[in-house]
Amino acid sequence: MGDMTKEPSMEEILSSIKRIIAEEGEEAVQAAPRRMRAEAKAASAPVEPVYIEPVVEEVLELTDEIAEEEVVPAPKTTAKAAQVAETDDSILSVESEVAARHSLSALSSMLVTPKDGGDNTLEGLVRAMLKPMLKEWLDTRLPSMVEEMVAKEIARITGR
Repeated sequence: MGDMTKEPSMEEILSSIKRIIAEEGEEAVQAAPRRMRAEAKAASAPVEPVYIEPVVEEVLELTDEIAEEEVVPAPKTTAKAAQVAETDDSILSVESEVAARHSLSALSSMLVTPKDGGDNTLEGLVRAMLKPMLKEWLDTRLPSMVEEMVAKEIARITGR
């Protein structure tokens, strides 16, 4: 391979990079117009200090107990609410609203609700539906498959 003594050390590489950066910085400053340098000096001139009041934020102590909020179910609509909706210039008529609510409630009653800890995704539903079919298939075919494979392995080992 190559001679390692000819390669520069890490310190030499770093000093070379620093020197290049310093040279590029000096060239950029010299290339800037004098007007921009004057503006930069004016911008860096001291500005009168403005007093800003510190904002005191309330600190939540983790030792404080917070009462749990009680969940209140939504009130069911009544005939009185339907009459109010009719007078509110709504887009739907009362009949259309009742029909839509009935259809949506029928749809929500058809949804499959998962058991405790169940999965309500498509994958979970497919898994739940396939599990009994897979169990039946394995109960029917697994004993004969295992018996056949064991017989083949015994025959291979014994050399028959």
